[in-house]
Amino acid sequence: MNKYIKIVIISLTFIGLTCSCSDSWLDEQSNMQLSAEEQFTSTDGFKDALMGVYLGMTSEELYSKDMNWNLVDILSQQYSTFSFSADYAAVQQFNYISEKSVAQIEALWAKAYNVIANINLALEMIDTKENVLTDIDYSLIKGELLGLRSFVHFDLIRLFGHGNLEERQELLQNNTIPYVNTYGKDLTAQLSYENTFELLENDIEEGLKLLEEDPIYALDKPSGYYDEVNREGFYDSREQRMNYYALKALQARVFQWQGKYVEAATAAEDVINNSFAYLIDSENYPVSSDKIFYQEVLFSLDIDGFEDIIGNLFSAEGDGTNYNALFYTTNFTEDTFETSNVNIGLADVRFNTFMETQSRGVAITKLDQNTASNNTNNQMPLIKLSEMYYIASEAYAKRTDVNQLNIAIDYLNLVRSSRGIVEDIPTNASKEDVLLEITKEYKKEFLSEGQLFFYYKRTGATEIFGLSDSILLDDEVYVLPYPDIELQFGNSQ
Repeated sequence: MNKYIKIVIISLTFIGLTCSCSDSWLDEQSNMQLSAEEQFTSTDGFKDALMGVYLGMTSEELYSKDMNWNLVDILSQQYSTFSFSADYAAVQQFNYISEKSVAQIEALWAKAYNVIANINLALEMIDTKENVLTDIDYSLIKGELLGLRSFVHFDLIRLFGHGNLEERQELLQNNTIPYVNTYGKDLTAQLSYENTFELLENDIEEGLKLLEEDPIYALDKPSGYYDEVNREGFYDSREQRMNYYALKALQARVFQWQGKYVEAATAAEDVINNSFAYLIDSENYPVSSDKIFYQEVLFSLDIDGFEDIIGNLFSAEGDGTNYNALFYTTNFTEDTFETSNVNIGLADVRFNTFMETQSRGVAITKLDQNTASNNTNNQMPLIKLSEMYYIASEAYAKRTDVNQLNIAIDYLNLVRSSRGIVEDIPTNASKEDVLLEITKEYKKEFLSEGQLFFYYKRTGATEIFGLSDSILLDDEVYVLPYPDIELQFGNSQ
């Protein structure tokens, strides 16, 4: 994907925050549409536009930093407490009205909706200029675009919408973030969670249907089927694109967020049983040079210059003047990995290979680009196979049949064993025990990957290790505020 992500791409950059923006942005949008008419006259034009979407997602406000290991992980209270001089100190304290927090949160919102606007323009053009593309190109490009539109919208829901919907079904009738699925001057009205999830699920379903042409899914195609459309390798490295199984995994996430556990398990097991990814065997896997477990990656972004973005942020060395450094306390690390049990903590490669004790605390080396292999260099994982095991395990644990609980335990033990843990969860573990073990696994598995905060929010966690009991974990904490301009244009939260 590297050679395509570096192509000089049409500048589909939008000025405002989202669909609810100023008249000047709408005028600019009209001009961009005229330019787009010229852009989308060839297959290369559509390919460039698609790569432009991926490039937009790699911005620091999104998936090369804030939506993963920085802002979102800071919210999960993993890292050691910042000094007041740190850029994200207010975010860590859930102070969303400070000047810095407002700027950081609004920048994330703006970049996300700019990406969505690029997607919508490309989708509009692909249906008006379908004759420009081969059937294969049309299916793959449109399928990826629909998948990406649902992916970005869902993350906005997870940040700016409500969690714990399983226990609060009444919230499904409330409005949530605008689901923008058209490109034009008209503002997008807010819809209820119920209707918004319907739009999201429709995008996923349509995307999956189109991505049945995906080379990693359509294994029954005759020899040479993709030779012409893939002469330059555009459809290679499918794990770095929104492929069929990445979208199926997203579907599992979306079902789980709504408390639809049967559907979530079905989607997750489809990925577990049929995808190109498979769990590592830590005893025989090059963990020291592949700390993201690349063979388990369902979807990652190739981030040009990732080493420069990370810089020295994952460091616990120095005199304390590296105010933005992201590291863990010894207490957090020992509690997370259960190091008092040598068969669990000390045996776990996520502890004994990723975690490095330094002068100020414990640093994580998972995203260290200096030790990364050629495959993993510049890769930021967004969806991994292990999460599908956790989703399936939770779904079975929440059923009443004891036999289903055994399936939940088996799924968890498979992941634990692949990480080097030698002590299984016992077969007589209770439902509560299994759900607790799932929580532990989320804490271990997704450090620096941006999923732990969403787990806490989805499950309505009221306690987080190391967080003061005086802090009430409610919607004031879990729901990030909309930008002011959205409220001015009449949107409600």
